[in-house]
Amino acid sequence: MRIKMSQLRPLLKSHRILMTVPGMKDFEDTGSTYNPDAWVSYEEDLALDPYTTFWGTSGTALPRMGAFSYTHSKLNKAISVGRFTSIAKGLSVMGAKHPLEWASTSPVFYNQRLLMQTYCADRGVELGTTKYSYTPGKITIGNDVWIGEKVTLGHGVSIGDGAVIASNSVITKDVAPFTVVGGLPAKKIRDRFDAHTTEALKASQWWRYAPEDLTPLQVSDPAAFAEQVLERAAAGTLQPLETQPLTARHIAEHLESLQSASN
Repeated sequence: MRIKMSQLRPLLKSHRILMTVPGMKDFEDTGSTYNPDAWVSYEEDLALDPYTTFWGTSGTALPRMGAFSYTHSKLNKAISVGRFTSIAKGLSVMGAKHPLEWASTSPVFYNQRLLMQTYCADRGVELGTTKYSYTPGKITIGNDVWIGEKVTLGHGVSIGDGAVIASNSVITKDVAPFTVVGGLPAKKIRDRFDAHTTEALKASQWWRYAPEDLTPLQVSDPAAFAEQVLERAAAGTLQPLETQPLTARHIAEHLESLQSASN
């Protein structure tokens, strides 16, 4: 599914989604640096929260992403992202899986498309084929995750809340919450906090709340911050921030209205 940038820009403004470059000073300019005829792709399960940010050309594919997250990378359709997450340039997903358990990993044996069809026509032969299929797993990136530059994600991995991924890492298995990992393949470098603080931050689920309720708290002291969130939530002075994400239905209705107006 796709929509032209010129058609999308009114939705970016109304849903408060920022597509920007350094130096942009007015939210009304969101998406203006793109070619108006550029196509933007999205999936049927699109859910893009307001107050998300796309830097540079990363906005040519709309992902499932939570409020206050940003990306410098064009996100693969398999990826979903939580709130308050930061994604640097160069994020990618591993390529197609091959049947390494077979005698050959070559697609000649299972994926005979145009090239092999041409080969058969040239030589007047027919090829046998062995069925091979797999479904790439969804990739989940949690809340308050920081992903450095040029990180590669394996299919189906889950990155826990509060995790940090070092630049140039290759993630082949799930990453636990509030851990720092890095390397090829990535391994745990350390925990971000002591066990008590980590459990308190997990319990607080602070990313559910509004920035105006969170920014007065002691964010530079993780243990105190978690305690303050838990205390205020228990007292009822913190309420979860509800958002209305941009969905494929919104885009369909918008395109229908544009079509009606042109008739």
